[in-house]
Amino acid sequence: MAVEFDHLFICTDMGAPAADRLITLGLTEGTRNVHPGQGTANRRFFFHNAMLELVWVQDSQAAQSAPIQPIRIWERWVATTQANKKSDDMTCPFGFCIRSTELYQTVPASVIFKSVKSSPSLL
Repeated sequence: MAVEFDHLFICTDMGAPAADRLITLGLTEGTRNVHPGQGTANRRFFFHNAMLELVWVQDSQAAQSAPIQPIRIWERWVATTQANKKSDDMTCPFGFCIRSTELYQTVPASVIFKSVKSSPSLL
């Protein structure tokens, strides 16, 4: 099964002020989104076949819930916000998502690196 890059997410401060800097560089912001059940919201920049997502936690309880825990979104976000940043924290603020290139097919359970399956239908 063939897969391709879908999007990159970066955990950022609430409201994603970094997005404003991307706009001043000439990028066009797309629609914003809230992820019910995941506890996050985002600002997005769309490209021909991919997306850059700046994401933050707006509901800490949902972001720490059992269905979301494998993504470690809470840990990623807490480690990257300026108020909570610890110099020794090794949690990565980035994540990238892949998708199947075949209609109605899912991405294989294992790829060449550690991964977690996640989709809105799992929430």
